Amino acid sequence: MTLDDRLKRAVDTLGEKLRDEIAKELSSLDLASPRDEATLSRLADAMRAIDYGRSLSDILETLATAASNESARAGVFLMTGATLRSFRLFGFPAQFEDAPIDLPLKRAGVLADAIAQRTLATAAAGPFDELPPGVTAIAVPLVLAGAPVGALYVEGADIATVEILARFASRALEAQTAMKAARAVAEGQAG
Repeated sequence: MTLDDRLKRAVDTLGEKLRDEIAKELSSLDLASPRDEATLSRLADAMRAIDYGRSLSDILETLATAASNESARAGVFLMTGATLRSFRLFGFPAQFEDAPIDLPLKRAGVLADAIAQRTLATAAAGPFDELPPGVTAIAVPLVLAGAPVGALYVEGADIATVEILARFASRALEAQTAMKAARAVAEGQAG
């Protein structure tokens, strides 16, 4: 069997495993929450766009954009040591437009909770400013191979929709990372 055949088999096996994991995770979520066809259609469109992402940045950008379609304020934050740094923000006040937000984990509130617990977290208070009455801050960790690498943050969105988006994006990030590693190994063996 050639190296290309072995690589193709490994990628196919990985793809099947990821599809099975995504199906299992989606079946565990309460999918009755998206209450209308428009929400379901946006969710399907977002998942397709994430799936078509050709780079880690594409996937994260698409996730942030999709989340912004579901809420007034959304952002993707990535971990850099003990700090979260904004990757892409939507709907944040002008004071946050000039430079990325660097937020120490100890002051990151719901974002830190989601990362520490490796699961969705909600709070009545946001880590940036006061939330309007009745609006909930939601954070979902972005997890690769069991380790959190960041989080999706939204305010006032449907919780199940946001969780589906973040979990799907995490799996897409894992697949993209695995493909890059497989290509690097294949190129190293071929050279």
